[in-house]
Formats: sequence, structure tokens, C-alpha cells
Amino acid sequence: MTSPMVRRAATRLPVGPLGRRITARIRQEWANLDADPIGRRIPGTGVVIWLSLAIGLTAAIITTSNGSNLWYSDAQSHLTIARRIIESKSPGPGQLGTVWLPFPHVLLLPFVQVDVLWHTGWAACILGIGCLAATTASLYRIASLVGLRRAGRIVVVLALLANPSLLYTFTTGLTEPSLMAGMLLAISGLARWGLQKRPPTGGELAVFAGFPAAFAVLSRYEGWALLAAGSVFVVIVGLRRKRGWAWSLKMAACFATAPAIGITAWLAYNWAVYANPLEFMNGQYSAFAQQKNLLDNGMLTSRHNIGVTLWTYNWALIETAGAVLIVCAALGLLAALWRWGPLGRRTLVVGLLAVSYAFSLLSLYLGQTAVNNDHSFPENWWNNRFALSVCPLLALLTGVLVDVVAHRARILGAAVVLSAIMVQNVWWAQDLTGRSAILAEAAQSHRDTLDSTAVGRYLAEHYQGGGILMDESARGNAILPSIGIPLANYDIRASGDSFDEALRNPAAHDEWILATIPTPDAPIDTGPVDLVAKALRENPSLAARYRIVFSSGDHALYQRIDNGG
Repeated sequence: MTSPMVRRAATRLPVGPLGRRITARIRQEWANLDADPIGRRIPGTGVVIWLSLAIGLTAAIITTSNGSNLWYSDAQSHLTIARRIIESKSPGPGQLGTVWLPFPHVLLLPFVQVDVLWHTGWAACILGIGCLAATTASLYRIASLVGLRRAGRIVVVLALLANPSLLYTFTTGLTEPSLMAGMLLAISGLARWGLQKRPPTGGELAVFAGFPAAFAVLSRYEGWALLAAGSVFVVIVGLRRKRGWAWSLKMAACFATAPAIGITAWLAYNWAVYANPLEFMNGQYSAFAQQKNLLDNGMLTSRHNIGVTLWTYNWALIETAGAVLIVCAALGLLAALWRWGPLGRRTLVVGLLAVSYAFSLLSLYLGQTAVNNDHSFPENWWNNRFALSVCPLLALLTGVLVDVVAHRARILGAAVVLSAIMVQNVWWAQDLTGRSAILAEAAQSHRDTLDSTAVGRYLAEHYQGGGILMDESARGNAILPSIGIPLANYDIRASGDSFDEALRNPAAHDEWILATIPTPDAPIDTGPVDLVAKALRENPSLAARYRIVFSSGDHALYQRIDNGG
């Protein structure tokens, strides 16, 4: 049934055949937003996809225009990893590295081979826009499957798409976009399997939930928690359908096979490349090694402290999702428990969306990761984007809140909620880099690389050929996309033997050296050590055939003063 508001709007459209077709299409799409699911088809999904693509493209145009899509050092690192698999001094699958899971880099692979897309970060924007559409459409489908009507569904979609922190992140090379797309696609598949009267077959469960879950487990480690939670969900629902343990476990195996194969492949890769299947967990570049340094210096304050863990992470969530959405979601949670019961199948679907929240709290409490913001000790900005994957949960619960309102008041409730979110966005917009934890974190990363970026810009403007020696893994040096020179010209840590040889005799291999300026009193143990600066510090004669042609802060660019050899 078309609402009076839509009918009045439609009557003002142009008359004639074209006008009638437009009017009919608007009415149909409006009706689709309130239609029941029909098997795999959920009316309204197409409109949500197109809306997400348009908003994602707009966000990408804004961030690439001001360069903020490259503010995160990690974002530039992901673009570099994806490109060096094919284009570097030692290309191959070994360039995927460890610690960071491989799927985001594989997805970026075709886009980063185009110089302009890599240099500007548009490669990540293209991927992020697609992930945004997949994430939002999947959340809309979940909202439809749990029984929300039009007003609730609209609130769910707009509550997600109105989040500036989320839109910004989906224009960067970070791994959250592919994780969220994989998780939401998987949960959508699980929701359809668990909530429809006639459940899909095991094969359909594998295709529509298992394969997306595999994408998630190979994107970020939150996906591994989803694998466990999703398997439990399938078993519980199977038993409630009175199908018995054998059938329930078989269905769980159908869901879990693809992601389990993904995890096995990752372990095998680490074993083959690093001779340690757990290299990503306990190796030189692992989170364990990073957190140990913080722990030794008394800076890992959340470890084994539930109060600090909850305080720090929840502030990250408040400064990412916003207090308005969190309050609405809290009320929506109460409404969901009242409407569906604490163990209802719809409530269990909501629980799947809460997996990221539980996983992040556990990781923080165990000291496997660190989060810092303006309410933590120490006060700085670090890993607040871990709260981003909780936003779909908050958006869905906000939609539930609107949906429980009496039918005639739903539109009014939706208008009130969305107006409050927009007021919050206006407040955010007055100081995005100070009030949004993710934008503040990105801005801090940008400030930390201002000197290396200035040196890199000088190199790009004056480069006429020759090799370049630098340690791109050192803190502040993840700037290769912004420089834009092809990776085959670099001797970097990821180059392996080529890098080691260049460190021993730079002048024989490279025209340029980009490094921190080696001074006797400069600290070299705060974060990843710049191995090039360390070599110059320990053996100043290595720079005898070079002169500093440009410097900014503690970063310098050296150019060879003879022909090498």
C-alpha cells in the first residue's frame, strides 16, 4: 500500500508516458521496502545497493580530493603490499607477508597495478565502494529477514550510511571494509537459513554463508570468531527444528568448511614461507611482538583489567558510532528481547552481529591488541577503528526500536531518530578530526608522516631514474603510494636479499637513500627500527658517496654524487 506522502509526490511528477513510468517505478520501489522476503529474493535490495554506491562514490570523491584517504599509514601499506605481489624486485605470493590476512590484498591486486589508481588511492576506493554496497545491502536483508517493516528498514540503512567514520574508512585501503562485507554477507546467509520456514539446503548454506565467512576469516581475525559463532548458531537452530544432532552438525559442517579451509591455507602459507605456521601470531612482526614492547614499558593498561578494557573500547565506540545511535540501540536491544525473547532465533541473529564487539573486548582484555583514545592511558589515537564493525549491530537495533512503535507512529519515530542522527553529524562536522575517533586517528597518522611525505614528494618531483634504498616498514615510512614511483625501483625490506645487499653497499646499487637522519642521540627503539638509518648510524662511511639534497624534520633524502660501481 502506497503512503499518502508518496502518492502526493507522485502526482507532481511530469505527465505523459515517461512520467507515468517514473511514477509507477517509485511506487513499486516504495512498496518493495515493505515487502516480505520471497525465497532468496528480498525486494528493495537493489535500491539499497544503488544508494550505497552513490553515497560511497561521493565519499570517495571528497577524500581523494583532499588526500585524506591516504592519511592512515596502514592504508598505504596495504596498497603497497597488494602492488608488490606483481611489481617489485622480488614479486610473488611471498609478498603477501604475515600478520595481516591476505584477502584484502588479493582484492586490491587488479586495481593497484594501474599507476594512477595506486598513487591516488582510488584502487582502495573502488574496492571500498563495492564493500559498502555489499555491507549495507546485507544489513538491509537481515533487517527484512528478522521482520522489520519499511520504517525500520529505512532507519537501519540510513543509520549506517550516515556515519562519517564508516564512510571515510570505506575510502581507504584498511581491512575493515572487506571484513564487514564478508561478515554481513555471511550473517545474511545464516539469517535466511535460520529464519525461513523451509531452510535452504546445505549447499546453499555453504554458498551464501560459508563462502562469505571464508572471505571474512581471510580479512581480519574477527572473522575467525564469526566462524565459531556461526557454527554454534547453525547447531542450535537445527536442534530447535527438531532435526537431531546428526543433521545439525552436518549443516554446521556445510557452513564451516570453506572458512576452515581458508584458515588452514593461511597456516600452510605461514609454514611454507616462514617455517612457522603461527608466524602471524608470534613472529617478528606479530601483534604479540608489538604488544610485548608496550607491556614491558607499562603501556598496555587494558591487559587483564576489565574496567579499563570496557572504558577504553566503549569510548572508542561512542566516538565512532555516536552517542545517539548507541542510546537508540540500547533501547532497541530491550525491545528485541521483549519481542523475540532472549533465546529466540531472531535474537540469535542479532547475537551474530555482536561477535565483533565480544571479540574486540576479549582481545583487548587478553593484551592481544591495544586501543588508545582521549579517554585512555596513554592518551593518543590508536586502533579505534576496531569499533567500526559494531556499527551494523547498532544500526539494526535502532531499526528494531523504530519497528516496535505502533504502526501509525513508525514514520514519526523514524523521522525523530534520523533527525537526531543528523544533528549529531552536524556536531561531528564542526571538528571531524577532533570528535570522530577514526578521523582523529587518521589525522594523527598523517601528522606523524608529514616529514617523510615531504621528503617523498621532493623525490617524486626530482626523480629521473636510479634505485632507491629505504625501509618502508619503519615507523613513518609507509608512503610509497603517495610517492608514486614504481616499486621495482626500490630496495626495501620486502625485497629480501636485494635489500640486504644494498644495506651493505648502497652506492653500488642505489642512486637515492630515504631515511631518518642518523644522529648519535636519536632513539631507534620507539616502534619499528629504520634499518637503513640504523646502518648509516653504525657505519657512517656508507653515506660517503652521497649528499643530503633535501630534509624535513628527522627525515632526509640522499643522492649519490658519482656514478656508483
